[in-house]
Amino acid sequence: MPYGGHASTYNESDSTTHTNETGTNLFYEPIPFEFIRTFEELPQLIVTVNDVPAVCHNMTCDFTYIEPVGMIDSFTYDHSTRILVLTGTDLPNVTENITHVHFAHTHCTIDWDTVDNSTLTCTLDEDPTCGDHLPILTSHIGIIPVDDTVSAETIICVLTSVYPSSSLNLLGGDNLTFSGSMLPKVLSTSAVSIKFDDADQTICVP
Repeated sequence: MPYGGHASTYNESDSTTHTNETGTNLFYEPIPFEFIRTFEELPQLIVTVNDVPAVCHNMTCDFTYIEPVGMIDSFTYDHSTRILVLTGTDLPNVTENITHVHFAHTHCTIDWDTVDNSTLTCTLDEDPTCGDHLPILTSHIGIIPVDDTVSAETIICVLTSVYPSSSLNLLGGDNLTFSGSMLPKVLSTSAVSIKFDDADQTICVP
């Protein structure tokens, strides 16, 4: 904002004081908005459900950040038995502290006789979805992190047939049914791209 004022000088020879106008040319820059912050132990959130604003209980939409506990250091997956073994440190070891285990978009049923602070064994309920995957172990306070050095397991899709495979419309519009194993069960959680091996690399939209 502009700011005006006066400047005073004292003359020793005649013991007089002179006051001069300094003008209104001083300007103080406003504080940038990104510098205006407050410390909050319970930050507030704007919550929407299907793009519709939600009302929080008691008008409080706060959250608390909790440091993750535990670490998955390695894992193995047996393709023939669908058994997943997690090895780590400070893993949850009681039923109340484990929400679920998922691998390759598939739920894994825990063998509670094998659970301790360093090991967890479970069996996938059905065939996994193809792709490169890491296990997801969720405890009562959130997802247990996986060590950065752990490599993803590759699950390969196998196509056995496509129907119809002949007399297709050159302009498109045919509905094709692919059969095989390890194929995605839910398209919304998988990135699927299908192209034919022709000169135009014709795309088939799932």
